[in-house]
Amino acid sequence: MYRFTLTLAASLALAATACQRTEDTPKPKSAAPTAARAAFDATLTVADNSGTVRFDATVDSADTKTRLEQALLAAYGPGRASGAIGVDAAARPARWLGGLAAFLPAFADTTGASLRFEGDAIVLNGTLDVERRRALRAAAEQAFPGARLEGLFVLPEATAGGADARPIAPQQLEKALNTLPVAFEAGRGNVSDDSLALVAQAADAIRRAPAGTKLRIVGPVVATADAGNDVFLSKQRAEALKVQLILNGVNPAAIETRGWGEGDAGAGDAPGAEPAAAPAPPPGGAPMRFELVR
Repeated sequence: MYRFTLTLAASLALAATACQRTEDTPKPKSAAPTAARAAFDATLTVADNSGTVRFDATVDSADTKTRLEQALLAAYGPGRASGAIGVDAAARPARWLGGLAAFLPAFADTTGASLRFEGDAIVLNGTLDVERRRALRAAAEQAFPGARLEGLFVLPEATAGGADARPIAPQQLEKALNTLPVAFEAGRGNVSDDSLALVAQAADAIRRAPAGTKLRIVGPVVATADAGNDVFLSKQRAEALKVQLILNGVNPAAIETRGWGEGDAGAGDAPGAEPAAAPAPPPGGAPMRFELVR
């Protein structure tokens, strides 16, 4: 009896201890509610590289995805275009979807170009002559009324349409061009999409200069630990700007290019001398500049 009582007492004590331990054990905290994701504009990129078409998109719903797939299939046919279309509930409805089926056939045979749709903005990029750009702009204006047409959709001003057709003196041209804040993609040689309209303005001014006016573009430079690559990128950017000016109707013979520091090495330019290394860029870099070639 004594043994049973002791055992029972011990059991009760253990139970009480377990109960106390249970009460002392903190309950797991409920997970904090996930913050709502910020909404963003649905996007579509279509690029035609020598007839090979790639697309990439993010849209708001499966229904939008289906409609987009149908528009791409109608424009390019089976097997010609490939890519991915993601669905994200945080995406806003695609404002550009309604006009896409009408516009894509006009773009379907445009090689070496790309389109990006985002919100109410449509950006055209690539290597296209002015007449092709003009035709695509007309098609875009009809298919997407009210959209912001950017990049190569921005055409050089047509002098026949009432724009400023007055001649411009070479010195005045040089000064005006050096006030244009043309920007380039970070770490790359391409002119930024946001600057293509400025390039069109520059081309219009250059075409108004007297016959025989020649310009040199000295590319901008950003100083890094690799001075050789800095000069290479500077030259690449000067060449990219020249290409865009030519696409806007500037005579290729009117423009030459140079990387920052090229031709500034001094004695290394003498006949028979070893080429000297280009000077190191200034610590703060140097902006792009236009120079008259005299």
